[in-house]
Amino acid sequence: MSAEPAATPARPVALVTGASSGIGRAFAEHFLQSGYDVFAVGRDETALASLAAGAPPGGPLVTTCVSDLSTAGGVSRVLELCPGPDVVVANAGYTIAGRVGTADWRALKDLSYLTGAGVAQLLEALAPEMVRRGTGDVLIVSSIASLIRMPGSAVYAASKSFATAYGRSLHRELRGTGVRVCVLCPGYVRTPLHERSGLGHLVRQVPGWMWVEPDVVVAAGIRGLRRGKEVVVPGFVYRAALPFLNLTVAQRVWARMTRRGRRPSSARR
Repeated sequence: MSAEPAATPARPVALVTGASSGIGRAFAEHFLQSGYDVFAVGRDETALASLAAGAPPGGPLVTTCVSDLSTAGGVSRVLELCPGPDVVVANAGYTIAGRVGTADWRALKDLSYLTGAGVAQLLEALAPEMVRRGTGDVLIVSSIASLIRMPGSAVYAASKSFATAYGRSLHRELRGTGVRVCVLCPGYVRTPLHERSGLGHLVRQVPGWMWVEPDVVVAAGIRGLRRGKEVVVPGFVYRAALPFLNLTVAQRVWARMTRRGRRPSSARR
């Protein structure tokens, strides 16, 4: 009598938002290489298809989802399609630069939901199931803008501050449940975001030593989870400078290096 073949255990699933490019794509590729199936959410269908095509044959799978996470309906759609991931990387981002009163309010409202309340909607639905299972990882990709003053990007800084405060509180609330929560607050990261948003001058004007690569952000996030960190600022330069970045002199230097035009610019990832 022959024994039946053992069932193949299901692979863990990593849900990554903003997976089309930059930090999100780097996270998606990291988890693929680590043996996770990836549920990749983004706005760029072609880029998501490219990510899926790069999955190793016979190995972990990439499921793609084109959804607008700046709306509650868009977040709900993701929750319906991926209700119980083992890892959540809340990375979807949108940037708007412009002096107060110069940007379209609808765009600012979308920005606020995408990087603020939408993150909470996603995790308020997914974290309880992780707690029930007694295991799970959550990475919230916020920004150093949530920790300093950002003239010319006030709504962006405010929405990222929401995400950081929410993630820090969740980190403390879920301690001891088996669910790990870490907030990432990177500075300038080499992604297509700035060029696509009309902020290419930042790539040219900001010194090279102020930029970090997406892989550095990913490594910092994974390391932060393992070490039980609440907030991680990737890059030695930013960690060293953070205590001084709100000083008036530092703000003036930063403003000169990153001078933004008066016309608002925006981009999604």
